[in-house]
Amino acid sequence: MILCYLDLRKKHSYLYKRVEIDFTTIPSGQYVTVLPQRHHDGSVIVLYELGKWNPEELSFEDFKKITRLIYYKELRNPVTQVTGFRIIYDFANTGYQHLKYCTPMNMYLLYHASFECVPGKYLELHCINTNYVLSTLLICAKPFLVESVRKILYFHSSVDELLKYFPRSILPIKYGGTLTDYYMADYMKRANEEQGDFPAGGLKNLF
Repeated sequence: MILCYLDLRKKHSYLYKRVEIDFTTIPSGQYVTVLPQRHHDGSVIVLYELGKWNPEELSFEDFKKITRLIYYKELRNPVTQVTGFRIIYDFANTGYQHLKYCTPMNMYLLYHASFECVPGKYLELHCINTNYVLSTLLICAKPFLVESVRKILYFHSSVDELLKYFPRSILPIKYGGTLTDYYMADYMKRANEEQGDFPAGGLKNLF
């Protein structure tokens, strides 16, 4: 994994640079966030609302940078190192403008950077509001998925099914929870600032 990580840094060094715009102030930049509260087991919950991303407002290169920086920030926290991640992918309002980026090369990069270069513990991957974009993505990604990843994939026909896996108090209202303000703008700004100074050997552990 270390060798894969170093190789990724050489081939895709831009992923380890900060986003030069304040993406937290535009709708397209708010497509992903860490939810304010952790799961009862201590794991971090990451929410992707992919339909918010507009490629004309936020470049695909910045999209990839933002997608990565959360994990590098969180893995500096010993609690997250032990408890891991739970991820929710919301495909509502996704369409052709997103589908054209679901190429086999991009899907492989996403999988490779997430599961083969980052020592993260992934507990659950939940997909909601599924549509043809997700179907196409899965077709492209299926050859790369190992059995351990397939076991943690959950596809829900209704957002209410998330309540079987998450307490109501930590989910946004639109998913049957009680959270009204859940986008962590300050957190994302700090993560971006730290990412700009991320050396190959890692930052000092501040915790």
